[in-house]
Amino acid sequence: MKTKTEQKQEIVKSRVGGFGGSDAKMFYKVGLNGLSALSDTDKRRIAVALGQAEYVEIPATAAMEAGNEFEQSLISKFSPENGWENNYKIKNDWISPKNFDVFAHADFYNNENDIVIEAKYTSSSLEQTENDYMAQLQWYYMLGVEQVYLVKGYPGSDFDKFNERFIIRDENFIDILLHGIKIIDEFCDTFIYTEKDEWTEGDLLPHEQRAVQLMYNYLEQIKVMEAEVDKHKQMLFEVMDKNGVKSIKSDKYVLTIVPESVRSTFDKKKLLKEHPEINEADYLKTSKVKPYLKIILK
Repeated sequence: MKTKTEQKQEIVKSRVGGFGGSDAKMFYKVGLNGLSALSDTDKRRIAVALGQAEYVEIPATAAMEAGNEFEQSLISKFSPENGWENNYKIKNDWISPKNFDVFAHADFYNNENDIVIEAKYTSSSLEQTENDYMAQLQWYYMLGVEQVYLVKGYPGSDFDKFNERFIIRDENFIDILLHGIKIIDEFCDTFIYTEKDEWTEGDLLPHEQRAVQLMYNYLEQIKVMEAEVDKHKQMLFEVMDKNGVKSIKSDKYVLTIVPESVRSTFDKKKLLKEHPEINEADYLKTSKVKPYLKIILK
């Protein structure tokens, strides 16, 4: 039996030269809507498969780590002793595009009964999870598997509390996947990838889109709260100033009125005008600034 590290290395290696179940949604949307459905993230994924771009591994999030732990917890149930193999590679030679391989790494596979178990650890309902991952689930049927089951755990619950659901084979869904494979295979005949330095939100992966939306929500809340703070700050200033109070103290805060003062600033423009012999560049100090993310709310 392969170690978890060996399994991961095999999956990463397979991304160059082919597409697995995690790519199924891309093929489905192209099969449904044509090449216009491809995002720049999709095009980069195609470039990786064709060897035109380097694969960059996605840093594991807390949710991804929890999902991996949930999958590992199922090994006692779907064990090698019971005929199951973890992260088993499934390939069907009759689906043979010119430009890439098509396969899947099943979370658990029973060779004797030709059964796949796909494990998911999501906060959404069983029905919603099935709908969200339907392309990946039908991908197994497309590769010729006889039976596919979804095993779903719930964050916040013990790993041994999960639901199982048999996934019904959907011929129409499979036809759309196959059509998407045909379209992308033909697209690869002439596809040449060039990196793009500006993306739209649609180019982000789903978990990245959720992270951006969460960040935006927080910043919007901060913006609203800062406006409220300024309003109450002005009200308290007027109360204290009217009553001649210099400070208000409590166990949680100290409010202090800073008296009127004169601020001195250096007038560089005037200096350079009166002394044109001064070369400003001779007095500039440079230092390296680390790259950072600038955020502009619209």
